[in-house]
Amino acid sequence: MPSSQCDALHEDIEERFAAWMHRNYASLHNLSPFLRPAMVHHIPQHLAQTAANVLTKHALIVVDGLALDQWVVLRDALIDQLGDKIKIEEDGSFAWVPTLTSVSRQAIFAGAEPMFFAESIAHTSKESAHWIRFWENHGAKRAEIGYVREGKNQSDDAFLRDVLEESERPKMRLLGVVVGKVDQSMHGAKTGSGGLHAVVRDWASGGAMAKLVDTLLSDGFEIIITADHGNVHAQGIGKPNVGVTADERGERAHVFRDELTRANTAEEFPGTIQWPQIGLPDDWRVLLAPGRGAFVPVGQQIIGHGGIAMEEVIVPFVKIHGAAS
Repeated sequence: MPSSQCDALHEDIEERFAAWMHRNYASLHNLSPFLRPAMVHHIPQHLAQTAANVLTKHALIVVDGLALDQWVVLRDALIDQLGDKIKIEEDGSFAWVPTLTSVSRQAIFAGAEPMFFAESIAHTSKESAHWIRFWENHGAKRAEIGYVREGKNQSDDAFLRDVLEESERPKMRLLGVVVGKVDQSMHGAKTGSGGLHAVVRDWASGGAMAKLVDTLLSDGFEIIITADHGNVHAQGIGKPNVGVTADERGERAHVFRDELTRANTAEEFPGTIQWPQIGLPDDWRVLLAPGRGAFVPVGQQIIGHGGIAMEEVIVPFVKIHGAAS
């Protein structure tokens, strides 16, 4: 299929998905998490069904920014490197909108909608506290709960050592892990989605994720891999001159404290989406770039996130077991 036809098809898919989101997204957070987590904040609630059994060990690995198409690259590498040692069950969940790390990843570790962590919604420094609080509220002891986040530019070996130090604590059985490689690579990508795929393929083929999975399985953990959001190849529609009036000035989402400022900015950029207050604090008024647009200079190409493109919103929800389990 010629690239022009592919682009037209992609735009049609995004338009239809955006219409579906407007009709249906508000109902997703009320669905039961027990059979499968429809949204990412349901994942800890889903795990809590079996976590009351102190013999069960869970590791939740959140790969920051991992879109479904990049999960396929990672999955194939895991199968190549671990083969018959693992069983993989694949599904998907919906990220929180705006699809920003501080919103959606924090919702994962809090096991709650963003309105319930309004004071920390603009940063991620409370994730560990949220994770601990969630599990203590479900009867776990502090010594059973752990959280490890990969540092910026941290080597794979150093990160694995940090995870091992936490996972091998005597009573550890509820471990949250944040892998940052994909998101860090995304924001430095200069060659579009193909370039990001190449980076993910190179990272996955290096075996860092396989070592992490293999080590946790050997320690008796059942593993879930998910993401806080995906990413999309977008093109600039112009950069709003909002200065300090915006709390968040992302490439695909801007956040304002009041309705008037958001409405005025939306008027300057026709087609932008004034996202409804679904699960968000009252003073978080979100303006999304339309389609595959971005709030960057006109014509500039980026890989970004924050909006409601299918690639941003639907993320992997994957269970990995040892083949003998």
